[in-house]
Amino acid sequence: MTTPIDAGETDDGSTTRRARATPPATPTRDARREGDARDAREIAETVAEACARGWGRVPLLRAAASEARASAAKTLDDAYARAREAAPSAGSVTMPGSERASMPSPSSGARGRSGETLREHWECLRALDKQLANAAASFSDDDGAFAYASAYEVAREWNGVVLEFKAPKPTLKSPNGLSKEEYKKVIGASQWIRGVIEGATRISLLSIEAMPVPAAWQESLQANAKEAIGVRLYNELSASYGFDPEALADRESFWGSDLTEEHAVMSDIDVVAQLDALEKAEAVWSAKLKEQQTIDSLETLKTWGHGSRAKTLARRLRNSSAYRRVLYARYPNAEFTSLQQMKLARNDDVALAALASYAGGLIRVASSLRERALDVLEVHHAALGEANPHRRSPKPFGVFDYISFTASRTSELVYELGKSLERTYDGGRALVGADGRGCSAQPTAALADRSPAAIHFVSDADDSDDD
Repeated sequence: MTTPIDAGETDDGSTTRRARATPPATPTRDARREGDARDAREIAETVAEACARGWGRVPLLRAAASEARASAAKTLDDAYARAREAAPSAGSVTMPGSERASMPSPSSGARGRSGETLREHWECLRALDKQLANAAASFSDDDGAFAYASAYEVAREWNGVVLEFKAPKPTLKSPNGLSKEEYKKVIGASQWIRGVIEGATRISLLSIEAMPVPAAWQESLQANAKEAIGVRLYNELSASYGFDPEALADRESFWGSDLTEEHAVMSDIDVVAQLDALEKAEAVWSAKLKEQQTIDSLETLKTWGHGSRAKTLARRLRNSSAYRRVLYARYPNAEFTSLQQMKLARNDDVALAALASYAGGLIRVASSLRERALDVLEVHHAALGEANPHRRSPKPFGVFDYISFTASRTSELVYELGKSLERTYDGGRALVGADGRGCSAQPTAALADRSPAAIHFVSDADDSDDD
């Protein structure tokens, strides 16, 4: 039954009073989240495309086209404005009657924090972009000591369609190589470019770390960190003192080879696999640390061993974070880990999406430009008949490394033998109907606590020897 129309009101016959009085339907939380995720993907693609467009197909040690740079800068400014509108700062005041005021988000607190993160680091990325452009523009064909035969070369093509471009090799104008001043100029530009890689990597990891950890990834974690990273790397990260992440990275570069190469280098696939395993191990260690700290806080009688397990867990987390930092510095072009991919795929925060996309684009461009600088130094040292000392290679194996390799392999075999015997024992008990030992298959920490520590802001955490 409908409500009659009051006197003095007009009725066009198109609707009833009840229908006119019904407010418009507001989007549900899931619909709003899906829309935010779509906006985050769109702005990430826009920022990545603008960053690539501003530097051309293949970045070289030359000034980029001014028109392309101006167009990319305008696109980036528009994307920044969109991200700021989608994620206002925590202390901002929304005017009454606006769309955002009528539709409060359940995660407005997180949006405010991401908005502050965007404002704090976007200008830093813009400064790094300008620094990169200045480093590349310091070289030219007119007064430079080297030249490029073309803007790019074709690396792969199929049926007349270019699938991949590559950078051309530089040619020196003097057969005697670079002069002392020109050599210093290339070295200085390479250092500026390296600073861009380090700064952009830090912001990229920070923005991805701020994204929520997916529950599916948390549920896939094993209770045993040693199972995730392997016995050898577990023992390396458990060093009580004198831990050297650079030396560990050198040794790890040889583990997958036949140990006959003078300068073995870890492949990108191996790097991503190791970073993925380290993130999972750190998640387990972080959960166990929180549990152990809770237990330690409830102990009234503190014995000589009080807090020793928590210190061990904290040491392993610090060592793992330092080692991950070295891997990211040595392999800036490494792909995302499984956790990072799941975060980016499920992210519904526009501000974090824009920040991560811009930082990732700068990392790719800076890595390419650093390779171009190394190419110039390579040609220079080849003209002098010597090796390029600036192209980093892992330290060759020594006697200690071979002894460590043998000990690690022995430890792995012993561990695998013990696990095999344990599975046989448990299978026999299950066959005769005996109960298990009652051990929990997963850490007892809440899922929200089982996330890897940030690589640059490591909390105190570590694992026990029973892992």
